[in-house]
Amino acid sequence: MAAYHSEKEFLRSLKRFNALSSQQYEWHTGISEKEHECAFGHPIPSENLYFKKFLDMEGERKVRVCKKCMEQLVFITIDSDRHSKQLSDRLYRERHPLPKKILKTTIR
Repeated sequence: MAAYHSEKEFLRSLKRFNALSSQQYEWHTGISEKEHECAFGHPIPSENLYFKKFLDMEGERKVRVCKKCMEQLVFITIDSDRHSKQLSDRLYRERHPLPKKILKTTIR
């Protein structure tokens, strides 16, 4: 279902996906030290990339999702709908504005 042509394209969409929630509860990447189970029931083998979202301020409770499921979740939420993509892009840009260009001045 999710058809990202590159890792860069997926990560750009993940940033927009994260813009839909507060910064405290964004999705983060991790490398599993042991085998885990994805929230959707798929195995996450040790030493594999996965995504985690903390459910409490202490970081003790979290949900884990394998890469394939995260790609599908992001695609369905963000990239399958033009309006969702525009809204999430606007929210991301509000949270992460482009730095202002520094004007060169000459000293006389």
